[in-house]
This record gives sequence, structure tokens and C-alpha cells, in this order.
Amino acid sequence: MSTPPGEPAKLILPGQSTPPAAQQLHITNARGAVQRTLTVGAPQPRTDPGFYKKLITELNPLRQSTRGAMAMSGLGMAALALDVAATLNLGNPFLFYDRREQWKEMAGLLEGSRSDLWRSFFDDISPNWRGDAVETLQQYVRFNVNGLYAQLGKVSGEMSSAMHSQYKEVLEYDLSVFGLYATSAPMLRTVAMLSAHPVGRVTLMTQVGLFMSAIGNLIKQFADVYNSYEGDLNKLELKLNDLKGAFYKAGNPDQGARELSLTPAISDPAQLKDYWVPASKNSA
Repeated sequence: MSTPPGEPAKLILPGQSTPPAAQQLHITNARGAVQRTLTVGAPQPRTDPGFYKKLITELNPLRQSTRGAMAMSGLGMAALALDVAATLNLGNPFLFYDRREQWKEMAGLLEGSRSDLWRSFFDDISPNWRGDAVETLQQYVRFNVNGLYAQLGKVSGEMSSAMHSQYKEVLEYDLSVFGLYATSAPMLRTVAMLSAHPVGRVTLMTQVGLFMSAIGNLIKQFADVYNSYEGDLNKLELKLNDLKGAFYKAGNPDQGARELSLTPAISDPAQLKDYWVPASKNSA
């Protein structure tokens, strides 16, 4: 692995310097000819479509109508408490969608990088080079980097799935709350206009009671879903803690990172001829 022709020679190895974003990694054979070029770039940011803001904007007038009916029914305080609890639980599903995509992209980049590293060694380095450096690099790729990439990729995939599930639950809850207010507000507003009559007032109290029951069920469902996904995230946090042990001394970032890089001698220009022996020269 080297830089393009015309630039100072530099061997790029795992655990040492890596190309920054939007840069290229050139992979050569034993004769120095470029076999493959990999481009490393940053993902494009996503734009919030504004669903949550639109939902709140359209929900507020409906809430005002139902609050007026609640006050006239005589159940205002209890109903208002449920109204506040239900609407406070509303969330922006885009936040979870964005995190789902970030983790998914991370999982893809990790798997792509792992595959590139694996294929680069066994397709480009192993057939063309011999010497101590190749043996050292092979052990590093097989038993160190490949395993760490696999663990990181697995956790990233599970995090993406968890974010997708929460995106789905938040979206469904938002639509359920909006649907309840959208169907109840016109009816409660109409019944409230008749509340001056005893029969109308009884009807209003009945309808507000039904509305409170529906809101209560939504809040209970939200609590059940919250507790369920809190448990899932706790399991993922434990897996991330396990990964800390692979990257940090005693699994504690305060104690510094583990030494995962190769020996500097493998890329020392003064020792390249001893460490890196072209396969054709070795066979001769």
C-alpha cells in the first residue's frame, strides 16, 4: 500500500495513519503498480422534513377545543392532567430515523472497511510479498482487526435496528394521539354547545370520560413501550461496555487506549528491504 506516483512514499497500515475524509487509498502490488483505489468519504447530512412541527401546529387548535369541553364538563382538572401527559410524550420521529441511518451507515462502512482490508491483504499483499512483515500483518488482520471490526459491526447493526423500532413506535404514538384529538375535538365542541341543557351536560360528561379513557390507554401503551425499549437499550449498553475492554486498558477510557497498532519497524524505510521481500525475488 502506498501513495500515488510523484508523492513521498508512505506505507499506510492499520493502527497507524489513515486517509482523512474524501481522500483515496491506493493499493499496489509488489512492483508498485496500483491495483485498486478506495475512496473514503463522509455521509451526507439528512434534513428534517418537519413532520413533528406540522403535527404540533395542527394539534394545538384541536387541544384548545377539547380543553374547553373538559372545563365545561366539570372534569377539567383530571382531564387536563391526562391531556398534558399524552402530549408531553409526543416526540420527533426524525431524531430516531436519523440515528437509525447513522448507525446503519456506520455498520456498512465498518463491514466495507473490514472486507477491503481482508481482501487487500489476501488478494494484493499475500500473493506478492514475503518476509516477517507479511507474517506479522497476517496475524494482525486475522486475529485482531477482523474480530474488532466484526464486534463493532454487530453492535452498530443492533443499534440501527433499535433506533428503527423506536422511530416506528414514536411515529405510531404521534399519529394515534393526533387521530384521537382529530376525531374527538369536533364532537366535544358540538356537545359542549348543548351542555346548558341537563341532558347535554350528561352527554358531555360521558364523552369527556370516554376521551379520558382513550388518552389513558395511550399513555399506558407508551409506558409499556418505553420500558420495553429501555431494557433493549440497556442490553446494547452492556455490549458497548464489553467493547470498551477491547479498545481501552481495563475497559476504562481514563486509563488510555490499548496499543492496537503494529510495530513501527514494519514501516521503517531503513528496514523495508528486510521486512518486505517481493514474492518473485524470494522464489528466485
